[in-house]
Amino acid sequence: MAPEELQTPCLVVDLDRLERNLRSWQDAVNAHGVRFRPHIKTHKTLEIARMQLAAGAAGITTAKVSEAELYVDAGFDDVVVAYPVVAEQACARLARLAARARVAVNVENHAAAGRLSSAAVAEGAELGVFVDLDTGLGRCGVPAGEPALVDALADRVRELPGLRLRGVTSYRSIGYAGGDGDAAASGREEGETVVAAARRLGLDEAAAGSTPTGRAVAAVPGVTEVRAGTYVFNDLMQLGNGSAQPRDVALWILTTVISSNREGRVTVDGGSKTFSGDVVLDDGGRMVARSVDGSIVLDGLTEEHGVGRTSRPVAVGERIAFHPAHVCTTVNLSDQLFAVRDGRVEAVWPVAARGRRT
Repeated sequence: MAPEELQTPCLVVDLDRLERNLRSWQDAVNAHGVRFRPHIKTHKTLEIARMQLAAGAAGITTAKVSEAELYVDAGFDDVVVAYPVVAEQACARLARLAARARVAVNVENHAAAGRLSSAAVAEGAELGVFVDLDTGLGRCGVPAGEPALVDALADRVRELPGLRLRGVTSYRSIGYAGGDGDAAASGREEGETVVAAARRLGLDEAAAGSTPTGRAVAAVPGVTEVRAGTYVFNDLMQLGNGSAQPRDVALWILTTVISSNREGRVTVDGGSKTFSGDVVLDDGGRMVARSVDGSIVLDGLTEEHGVGRTSRPVAVGERIAFHPAHVCTTVNLSDQLFAVRDGRVEAVWPVAARGRRT
């Protein structure tokens, strides 16, 4: 099947670009003797996760327990849930997974540690634990600047049965308050902070990173593991912050023009149920997506309509490929990815982990 035969809207992956991104990142992390544990949150497929392991990844990272369940069921045996699991039901499910595979989880407070311990004991399992530091993002984590709180949580985890304190972790990226957008500097500071905390606590593992900061994190002496997710596809956000170049964007949304009856405006058949609502800014204002050729910007969405501005004449029925502002939330809205190479659809991959939020 040729891409021109696909029904729209649909998500299309350039296999050559995807494979190049996987190799490039794995090689960059390997060069520093550091493990790479990619996050599946972006692609949510079993197929790409297997490609990541084949490229040399040490295991995978998930956000939610339900994602981890899918991957363990599929044979993945080394999973970190990089999220503060707190709900009792989720703790119990995570402990059941730990009885079947090597599983670790982020912990940022004493209440969660206690619940995870109880669940692990009930299952006769052992859960690995990474103390989660807040290095500036302000989303979750023990404040890195308060070592007494970090040490107290680490001591408590060590005391609790069913838990094994493995290391320290943090997710900072570059969108934190007071940050200047310098990914390299942010990554160095992120890495240095987790390494210092791990050494103070006598721990062997220091894990950090994101697509903007991961390469810089990997270069910090003492970092043992880097995590990143968006790098597999990239998007307008990564282009905007300099983490990727146009040649690195490996996914586009194929649409069809359904209306072009106003000068300079165009409507396509993908709306908020295709693109999500995340935006970036350019000189013309907000962008939900931009056409691959750069001539059309979608700046408004309703459920099934994407409306935007065009710098060239557009015909009704014309097929337009767009790069989304944020690829992770976009992928989570679709059932399938169409993988193409040399003008042919080579594979169709289910987005197996879409909608797994618990």
